[in-house]
Amino acid sequence: MEYRYMIYNNMKNEYQFPRICETTVKGANTLLFKLIGNDARKDRFKIVKVEKEKAKSIVKELKQKYKAERIHRELDNIPFNEILELVKRNEEDNDKRTRKF
Repeated sequence: MEYRYMIYNNMKNEYQFPRICETTVKGANTLLFKLIGNDARKDRFKIVKVEKEKAKSIVKELKQKYKAERIHRELDNIPFNEILELVKRNEEDNDKRTRKF
């Protein structure tokens, strides 16, 4: 079974940084320091070993969430959950279209 190493924020109880999904602890740690600098030393960030398939779904969800947050900053009169659902539905439609070819 293959694994990936991702960053978990203990303060927020969620995974963060979808760009950090590495095959080694050292690789994940290096990217974390490159991304946020010395803040990576804080105890809130923990490198977690995750099964490859679960890591894929976590990365996908994080990307959808961040995309919805960017849209919500521009369109703050629309509830965040509605935007998130639209982003998810749009990606599902795109996946269906690309599988046909």
